[in-house]
Amino acid sequence: MSETPLSDVMSEHAETRTPESYERFLRLFRASTVGIVATGVPAHDAHGHLAGGDLGAGRTTHGDGLSRLLAYADPEAALRNFGPRFNAGVSGEVLVQMAAADPECAGVLVNSAVCEISLVVSKQTAQSLMTPTTTEASSPRRWWKRR
Repeated sequence: MSETPLSDVMSEHAETRTPESYERFLRLFRASTVGIVATGVPAHDAHGHLAGGDLGAGRTTHGDGLSRLLAYADPEAALRNFGPRFNAGVSGEVLVQMAAADPECAGVLVNSAVCEISLVVSKQTAQSLMTPTTTEASSPRRWWKRR
């Protein structure tokens, strides 16, 4: 499958500012692996699988002072273009879940890997994206720590 880079979709939305381009960004973001600044220490079970610990995602306050999870689109391109600004990769879906569940988080700030564009996934948007199968009540125990 030939996939459009997340940064390209971000640039498209920055130019058009249409609901359709934002929806396209959200779909691709949730399905993409993005870079994060991992904080804390992960714990592993007897089989070596991630099982908890105090692993979390770094945050930023972007302009308005609200705390948001910080993500870097297209990690390989981000490393080439801007150097090592992150130390782990995680799916956008996981970040959406984290932002939706954390009472102290206002959403996710996603930085483009190719130009100085950032898009916000608000807490309200993150919560609206959750389906009954991914809500806190029915999903497996979360492996990240709320910060």
